[in-house]
Amino acid sequence: MGTPQVDTRPPMQAAPQVVDLTTAVEHNDGIEFEVDGLVVPYREVDIAAQVSGRIVFKADNCRIGRAVKTGDLLLQIEKQDYEIEVKRLEEAVAQAEAMLGELDAEIDTIANQIDTAEAQLEIASRQLKRSLELEERRITSDVEAEEARVAELSSRNALQTLKDQRNLLIRRRTRLESAKKLEVANLEQAELALSRTEIRSPLDGVVVTENVEQDGYIQAGNVLLRLQDSSRLDVTCKLRMHEMNWLWQSAEGQANPQEVEPNALENSSDTASSLAYHFPKTPATVVFKLGPTSYEWQGVVDRYDGAGIDNQTRMIPCRVHVDDPLQVSVKEGGAATYAKSNPPTLMTGMFVEVWIRAQPPIPLVRVPQQAVQPGNQVWTVENGKLKPKKVTVATSDATDVIVYQEVGGLQAGDRIVVSPIATPIEGLAVVDAASAPPPSAGPGRGSGGDRKGGGPAGGGGRNKPVSTDRGAGAASNSARSGGDS
Repeated sequence: MGTPQVDTRPPMQAAPQVVDLTTAVEHNDGIEFEVDGLVVPYREVDIAAQVSGRIVFKADNCRIGRAVKTGDLLLQIEKQDYEIEVKRLEEAVAQAEAMLGELDAEIDTIANQIDTAEAQLEIASRQLKRSLELEERRITSDVEAEEARVAELSSRNALQTLKDQRNLLIRRRTRLESAKKLEVANLEQAELALSRTEIRSPLDGVVVTENVEQDGYIQAGNVLLRLQDSSRLDVTCKLRMHEMNWLWQSAEGQANPQEVEPNALENSSDTASSLAYHFPKTPATVVFKLGPTSYEWQGVVDRYDGAGIDNQTRMIPCRVHVDDPLQVSVKEGGAATYAKSNPPTLMTGMFVEVWIRAQPPIPLVRVPQQAVQPGNQVWTVENGKLKPKKVTVATSDATDVIVYQEVGGLQAGDRIVVSPIATPIEGLAVVDAASAPPPSAGPGRGSGGDRKGGGPAGGGGRNKPVSTDRGAGAASNSARSGGDS
């Protein structure tokens, strides 16, 4: 008997596994990230009494929680004593003015008398001159010449006396003028004290504390109430170091030397110090969620909340400034409208979300959420074969993940796998489901079953899957494919 002939054929190679592919897209829309925040006052002002007295009036809105406007009368201190003092000083000023008027009249009179005395002196001088000439010629006696000398001397003495009186009156006027200025200053002080008997609001705000009631007596310096500025508010938040680094690197966040105070530019050390603490102002959106509704306010991250890193959290405290807490928009179902419903304003104490958009000059790539595997790994396809690449996640949202575009790592334009793979192995042959041929009947269908699940499903029990849910789903599909074959 001869040896039986057995037909032989080469082993069947597994067909490429069908996967869903997409393209990594370059991301140029910046990085938007969210941090938690707490609404705090922009400023609080203590209102203290500047004069003493009894409170004779207290406004209804001067109560805790009441809103006040700039210029509103909050408290009235009894002002009769201050009005009397103003009247007394007004009379003192009027009296000083009257005395100055009388003195000016005396000075004018003395001036006229001086003019007359100067004329008399001139006449006496001429008479003395003639008498001396006649005496030299022996026409007149010595007695007449002596009388002329006495008359000229008397006129000179009278003129000097009048000048001395005028100088004395001028000095008296200077003293009275100073006294008048002092009385005027006292009058201004009294009028200021009188005006301070009315305590008005210096800002638009809300009363947060009150320490006085009507008919109570207060002393100058007593803190009567505290007002919180409601026209502007701040939100305290903390940024991680890499988030702060995005702001430092963003194009809008570069420190501009022109924005530094002029005095800081006098020397290089001052400039360096100013720029070191110059905060990169960045737009932000403050969000308060109430059920399915989101209320939003626009703000700016504009300064550090302190001068360093928090010792406990190792994060950087920052402040978000909301310039108009009344300008609130509401979002329901994705539609934005301007709302006048509750809450009508941002309120201190609210726990909010702060969404910050940075524009760092960093190359980024956007990929779907399902493309990122556990361990921040993405499966790419090069020349029809799988190749894993590690990625560094910058931020993410409900649908996409933003990763850094790194040398040797994921690049914009790379083809990435977005469907589950039962047993992903580097070098595994795959084909895009969009370009794969449709399955055929007969033997082709059986081989299709081997291609989709036969081989990999067997290996799925030996290797640890990347994701339990995805591995389970892929294994189930493979099992069904094996059953079909």
